[in-house]
Amino acid sequence: MELVPWGADRVDDLVDLMLRAAADEDLTPDELLTACHERSGIVMATPDGESVIAVGVDRDVEGDLIASVRLIAVGPRVQRTGRGAGLLDHAEQWAAERGAQRIHVGGELSFSLWPGVPAESPIAALCSGRGYETHEFWQSYDVATSFRAEPPTGITIRRAVHDEDVTRVLLAATSGWPRSADEIARALEHGTCHVALRGDSDPVVVGIGCHSITRAGWTGPLIVDESARRRGV
Repeated sequence: MELVPWGADRVDDLVDLMLRAAADEDLTPDELLTACHERSGIVMATPDGESVIAVGVDRDVEGDLIASVRLIAVGPRVQRTGRGAGLLDHAEQWAAERGAQRIHVGGELSFSLWPGVPAESPIAALCSGRGYETHEFWQSYDVATSFRAEPPTGITIRRAVHDEDVTRVLLAATSGWPRSADEIARALEHGTCHVALRGDSDPVVVGIGCHSITRAGWTGPLIVDESARRRGV
């Protein structure tokens, strides 16, 4: 199967394909640009524009070079014709040529559109049939944006917008949660990072919560220090 590279200038075509292939995802141009074009990787499509795969490569926290399929989409009129397998063939070859030690489908790398692959979905069946193994199980939840909860005693939770809080969060993320540091930094830039602090005169970061990093309204990273867990932080 022939594939051609799609640059950022084809993002509107990518949005159009996703609207036809997965309309309920409601992906925007900005979200697709962030996930597919702002990190190291490539977007490849069939000449007719009906099948697209985005794959990236980066190092994980252990230093291993890994690849991640960020997006795979096949238009409705050409589904069940072997295109999904052909897209994965190209992604696997591209990753191997760059020395990736393994390839994941979903959110192993930062700025993912999904944390993984929905169970019992066509993509899950495709991956399983090609020998991919389940890496982790995830569950998704939602909550009304009007919900409010009081922080536990001795804990202050606020949006990290002042320089002192931004510095505290960056230092805590880099030293304690390096896997999420890039996403947390992006949330700080967007004003979508909240921090949980313990103490008054020289507060200590005990939790970090972010939202709308790659996709509007999606929560994460959400991290709580071991010393403050199971307290409602």
